[in-house]
Amino acid sequence: MNENWHQQLKSQHRDQLLESGQMLFLRHGLHQVKIKDVCEEANLSRVTFYKHFHSLDELLLTIQMQLVETLTLSVSQAANPVVSGYEQLESMLHAWVHFSKLHPDHIRFIQLFDINFEAYHFQPDLRDTYEHFIRVGKEKHFLLNALTTGIADGSIQNATPPLKLAQFIFTVMMGMLQKMVTHSSHDLHPLDHQMSEQLVDMLLQYASSENTGHQKSSS
Repeated sequence: MNENWHQQLKSQHRDQLLESGQMLFLRHGLHQVKIKDVCEEANLSRVTFYKHFHSLDELLLTIQMQLVETLTLSVSQAANPVVSGYEQLESMLHAWVHFSKLHPDHIRFIQLFDINFEAYHFQPDLRDTYEHFIRVGKEKHFLLNALTTGIADGSIQNATPPLKLAQFIFTVMMGMLQKMVTHSSHDLHPLDHQMSEQLVDMLLQYASSENTGHQKSSS
């Protein structure tokens, strides 16, 4: 019981540091935040900080990777494996928009990190860690299964190789959603909701553009 309590407390402290770091980086930018700021925001000591992270840069990378994983997992779970690949992709894209409406700060942080990554002076080992994370994510893309299923069942007939198509859809979706969530601090503007639906329709049409006999799902 005592060991379990200590483990729960350790996990709680780590989450507090991640949440505080995310909020401060978004508020002040990646270069203005110090370890003492994160500790004060989390109401934890520097000793506790160093029990979880070797540096502020490690905290920053951990936040980014956790947010990317949370986003991709949430979108992936929207796919129903018993329906066509097109319908899986459709559900995932709508889930992506919904996630962005519920968690706009996730999207904002990913954008902030991506913009600054190349110019940020990470230690080589940390940069290698993140580049490996991104490389694996691209090679095992979370949209890939839906696209390959769609190609196999005929509901997706775009001539682009599925991995490149997945990366294209990711780039377009994130680019548009990042632009839209900057309009408001809390949610997507109603006009942006309409734009996001149009974006989803456009990407779905593009993915199945060579399939003249395909019928969209009624959802």
